Amino acid sequence: MKPSRGGHTLVEMLSVLAIAAILAGLAMPSLQRMLQQHRLNATVNEFLAAVTLARSEAVRRGAQVMLLPAGDGWGSGWVVAVDRNANRRYDAGDELLYSHGPAAAGVAIDGSFTDDSQPYMAYGAGGLGRSRTGAAQAGSWQFSCGGQRRSIIVNLLGRPRSCNPDTGRPPC
Repeated sequence: MKPSRGGHTLVEMLSVLAIAAILAGLAMPSLQRMLQQHRLNATVNEFLAAVTLARSEAVRRGAQVMLLPAGDGWGSGWVVAVDRNANRRYDAGDELLYSHGPAAAGVAIDGSFTDDSQPYMAYGAGGLGRSRTGAAQAGSWQFSCGGQRRSIIVNLLGRPRSCNPDTGRPPC
């Protein structure tokens, strides 16, 4: 009688490793898409929270509060501040309420508003969006990452909402 040997042969181990590598390769695009979707959703939610904060603080304080890019564009981050001198910029004398760092890796942000003279969203004491001339300010931000898109739309009453232009629910 021959003694039995436990374990697996090298060929069996290499076969299992080859199958695992193939399965991991098939799962990788789905995982990458899921990570991009998570980055996009997290950025949109953080941005929507900043828009809502700006509006609610304008009403609470009875003063103009603005949301504007922290640097050259929205992707470099954003700030919410009380605009004491009404110049649509965060500078000395303005009270900083909230600051957010750069957007998640791979997320692009672009804004389009009725007053496109500079990128900002200002809320007056009544919670309405205001342009530099005092007229109503409305518009939207478009977020994209890896072929996926989301939008935040601010209506003429200053109310923000988010939507997915790819599904059309709610309508963008």
